[in-house]
Amino acid sequence: MKKVIMLVFWGILVISCSQKHSQDLEWIPFVWESGDDWGKYIEKMAIYVPVTIDELPYKFTMQLDLGTYTTVFNKNTFKPFLEKYASLNNKVDRGIWIKNVNLQLGKVSFSGIDVGLYPQGTELSLDSINAAPEIEIGVVGADLFQEKVVIIDYKSNKLTITDSIPPEYQNVSFETFEAYDGLIKLPFQINENTAYLLFDTGASYFSLATTKQNALAIGGTQIIDSLRVNTWGDRWISFYGLETVAPVAFGEKKMGKSIVYYTESDGFDELYSSLNIWGLTGNGFFLNDMVVIDYKHNRFGIIRN
Repeated sequence: MKKVIMLVFWGILVISCSQKHSQDLEWIPFVWESGDDWGKYIEKMAIYVPVTIDELPYKFTMQLDLGTYTTVFNKNTFKPFLEKYASLNNKVDRGIWIKNVNLQLGKVSFSGIDVGLYPQGTELSLDSINAAPEIEIGVVGADLFQEKVVIIDYKSNKLTITDSIPPEYQNVSFETFEAYDGLIKLPFQINENTAYLLFDTGASYFSLATTKQNALAIGGTQIIDSLRVNTWGDRWISFYGLETVAPVAFGEKKMGKSIVYYTESDGFDELYSSLNIWGLTGNGFFLNDMVVIDYKHNRFGIIRN
């Protein structure tokens, strides 16, 4: 009888702890930026999260881009804040870094981090920063999440960051990914072969992007979509889309018909080659799902809604 009571006690304790852990998750709401920057209207072009910087009394947002490693502020946009706050300006190192920044995503804090200063962004005046209801200030990269677990609930437009996988997500079916300088290379099955794709939340429009040769190997013969994308160095590059005719899957998730994009640009071919990847994948395949990214153990899981 004593053993039964103890088992019941431990069962209640485990359930209680599990529920408490679930309640303690700090969910961060995010918003989708939409627009027609690429020559057509795109509803879900980029993910933006609310950010606080060193307790400055302004509302900032930053793009979530797990396809880049370094978190950066747009230097042109950030300039008036450096002019106004000497304590912030004193943290600038060689004009390319801000050292020892306290960054907060929603209610999740990252203390004493180094943030890059990238020479881009809209130039703002001191008057305009006081009038702006919200200011896009840069990019949140994968460097913040190393040794962390990131859960993105695409359907509910929210994410959370934890030190370990919460109990309610322990039974997710995970696939092991390869890490490249902190970035994620997911093992997809494409035409029944394993192909590694860079997981890039900054490439929201693309479910699949690859070389022309790879696209022709799994796509139809007719171009069914095209767009021009402003990439690095303010360079516009044309992408062409083919409907997939070969099976594409990740773990147990079969992707069904999608569009695979390619470009004639040698720069992208060199990028794929340097990373030793088949191509890249953005948010498109997961918009109805929740994904669990375990950076500690190089695991990526999908919870299908």
